[in-house]
Amino acid sequence: MAYIDTNVIISYIDELDPNHAKAGELLKSIEGDKFVSRLTLIELASVYSRAGLKDPVALAIYSIKRINAKMVEADLNKAITQSLKLAPNLKLLTLDLLHISICHIAGIKTIRNIRQRNYI
Repeated sequence: MAYIDTNVIISYIDELDPNHAKAGELLKSIEGDKFVSRLTLIELASVYSRAGLKDPVALAIYSIKRINAKMVEADLNKAITQSLKLAPNLKLLTLDLLHISICHIAGIKTIRNIRQRNYI
């Protein structure tokens, strides 16, 4: 079971991305279920809209389905509270802290990303 970071999805979907092959290998290597959150959905829609793509929300939903990921539900207020607790020690960007907090709330112990860092 693993939480998939947005950068993996973008690299996998975009065949011209320099990390496309790496993202494909990473996704194939995951045993068990793959998870994302609504935060991932928002990030994907944001990236696609900035790229000028038509219907970025639909493309974001398609991208999540394409990697066969399930949507994990987490209370945003709880994720923010957890992020505030983690911030002093982890010193990460806001969205990374929120992703980690969502995983913590959902009981997901692994986050997979292109940089191969595991924070939890």
